[in-house]
Amino acid sequence: MKKCDLLQLVKFGTVGFFNTLLDYGSFYVFFALLNINKNPAQILATVISMTNSYFVNRYWTFERRGKIRRREVIRFVVVNVLSLSVTLLCLNLFHDVFQLHKWANEILAYWNYSFELSGDFEVMFCKMAALPFSWGVNFFGNRFWVFGKKTERNVT
Repeated sequence: MKKCDLLQLVKFGTVGFFNTLLDYGSFYVFFALLNINKNPAQILATVISMTNSYFVNRYWTFERRGKIRRREVIRFVVVNVLSLSVTLLCLNLFHDVFQLHKWANEILAYWNYSFELSGDFEVMFCKMAALPFSWGVNFFGNRFWVFGKKTERNVT
């Protein structure tokens, strides 16, 4: 891996960390505080974090300059819709089908922890388990398709 690729990965990870906080914070507000169903809550949280992600990744991570091009925005939205789809698929599979939170509670009980995932925390835990899947789609989509062409970088 080249030094510039590693730097991009670190920058993307940093932006991703803060966008994840923004996404989880927004999701929690919509889902737990405003009592919006988990799927629309996730969509709203994604729109907020996706907008932030576009601008920070464009200008800082992938160092794009110049005019924002419609094609780039469309590609970014497509990658994020795909990433959102992966998140929703995993969230619903992990919570509703596999009931991952119950497995986690069994492990916690086995280790004699008094904490148990219940209520909103069940969904938040399953959302966290979906993160690596959506993060992978997002990074590779942005790196190689949205912001990937070196000839378009730093255009003024």
